[in-house]
Amino acid sequence: MEEMHHNVTRLACNDDAGENGFWTAHHVTLATGGEWLRQPQQEWTATGLSIYAPAMQPGNMAVIRTEVDKCGMPETAIHSMSPPPACLITTAPEQLTDSRLPLLKITDATEAILALGRYARNQMVGNIIGVTGSAGKTTCVAMLAGALSPWGPVCKSAFNANLPRGVAWNLASVPWNTPYTVLEMAIGRMAVSSRMARPHIAVFTNVQPAHLGEKDTLRDIAITKSAIFLGMSPGSIAILNRDMLEWETVREAAEKRQLTILTYGTHSDCDFRLLSYEAVSHRVTVNAQGQKLTYQLDAGGKHIAINSLAVLATVSALNLPLAPAINQLAKFQALAGRGAEKPLHIQGRKIMMIDDAYNANPGSMAAALEKLSETQTSGRRIAVLGEMAELGSNAERYHTELAALINHSKIERVYLSGEAYNACWQLLEQDRKGGHVTTHLALKPLLLETLQDGDVILLKGSHSTRIHELVRWLEAQSAQ
Repeated sequence: MEEMHHNVTRLACNDDAGENGFWTAHHVTLATGGEWLRQPQQEWTATGLSIYAPAMQPGNMAVIRTEVDKCGMPETAIHSMSPPPACLITTAPEQLTDSRLPLLKITDATEAILALGRYARNQMVGNIIGVTGSAGKTTCVAMLAGALSPWGPVCKSAFNANLPRGVAWNLASVPWNTPYTVLEMAIGRMAVSSRMARPHIAVFTNVQPAHLGEKDTLRDIAITKSAIFLGMSPGSIAILNRDMLEWETVREAAEKRQLTILTYGTHSDCDFRLLSYEAVSHRVTVNAQGQKLTYQLDAGGKHIAINSLAVLATVSALNLPLAPAINQLAKFQALAGRGAEKPLHIQGRKIMMIDDAYNANPGSMAAALEKLSETQTSGRRIAVLGEMAELGSNAERYHTELAALINHSKIERVYLSGEAYNACWQLLEQDRKGGHVTTHLALKPLLLETLQDGDVILLKGSHSTRIHELVRWLEAQSAQ
């Protein structure tokens, strides 16, 4: 299943890049090999593709799910759409009840989606930037899209649709003359995504213990993610975090594809090196290929500062000036579920919530705890942590290691949810212990009891632990 964020946003493009149709019926037939059972009108065009109803944009073609082929959206979803889809694409047209719309019959929905993505990519004349890594992909994509906006329309992945079908859906929805397209690309079937997207630039943010099976290693993760390079031509550019785990593995994979490598991070060898980061002011000082730069970010956290270096490296690789990009970076705000700060008023108390509850792994958890520790507040710093999923055989150790980070931080109170934190809870200093529960729901009364005026509360955990439900619940309490 594609990973999708459920906050509804415009599919991808800034300005008016996606307003006019660019798919014709002939293009669709060539791409899919499908048969039009109800032909579009002669001047028919489509603005792109959707396989997920909440992502539907005016003029999109809609892939309709069937009993046999589970890919796409249910037909019932289109009944209330205004305007309706440009056409319906399905493997079972006899099951559809809508007789108004153009109808394309295909033999395999997944292959048709991938084919539309490949066809669209072949028509594109702009620069394609792929972003991968264990953490920070979505934030990096958003930062890049904003930073490149001074030079024309930019399209980016929507709804975190970052597996092959999602990459294809996003590619098929990008106007073919768009100057810059930024795609989020996840580990699953990465070689398929890369050979379809064929990035000119690949940004590799990090390798962390995530998506690990019982026998998987970090090197396995690095090798699999490095498949992003397989669709790239010799001389294309790999922008790599020099501080990442399994650096040598990733570097060797890029060199094997004869890519030009630019590095960023804190390491002394970096092309774009972080010299200092001031947590209170969000002031960043960088050595950018020998040029010393200082700028200020709106979003806080050292990990955001590191991401800004990846952005500068990308802008430089595109032979664009850095100053306009830095001006855009200064405006970037953390995304919902990924560090967004939101003031709340709960029972007369003013609280600042840091919503980082979309997902978690050891690296992103450490970054979030560091940001919380550095946050200036008149109250307390409170961490509410759910478990981190898919950590393989060392899952308990990764959870336990957080105790040392917390004990050496400025975090005053900690609430933990899940049995994986048993050892971590025992190692926490006594005066930091707020509560340890087996389910996130048990945290509700504890939080209402403990929250005080001026507190800052971080909520973070893997999506499967449902810490994001506590975010929505706190927002509801604030609305009362």
